[in-house]
Amino acid sequence: MTQGTEEPGRASGETGSPRLRYWAAGLAISAIAAHALAAPDHLKEWWGFSAFFVIIGTFQLFYGFALLAQPWRYDESGGLRPDADRYGRPYYRLGIVLSGLLLLAYVISRSTGLPFFGSDAVAQPVTLLSLAPVAQNILLLLCLVLLLRRHKTLA
Repeated sequence: MTQGTEEPGRASGETGSPRLRYWAAGLAISAIAAHALAAPDHLKEWWGFSAFFVIIGTFQLFYGFALLAQPWRYDESGGLRPDADRYGRPYYRLGIVLSGLLLLAYVISRSTGLPFFGSDAVAQPVTLLSLAPVAQNILLLLCLVLLLRRHKTLA
């Protein structure tokens, strides 16, 4: 389908892939469950770890809701933008960067330990519970890259 044409069930001004965006939103929102499950175990080690999980989970929750609400689709007067997808690109880029940083932090924390803890930095064990948010972030990253690529001509 060419860009700018409407499909049944699609709102005017929306030319992106809603299904892909819904997947990305669902992955971001559901990541809070994995972070919430991991937070108590990390609280035993240090309160900062648990706070990190709560902050990241909360951000991903709101990011997922932003993907659903698409605030970039609306102009200053509240009307729909005809070129809404162009304004969504920074949101997708933000998600890509932050998901990538989370994956990098996971790899570092499981290999050498987080370096900003000095001599207390120890590698964390890889567990099934720790892999759940990693899988979600990899899939989220993939969805966001695909969304960004679909709109690369809209720069």
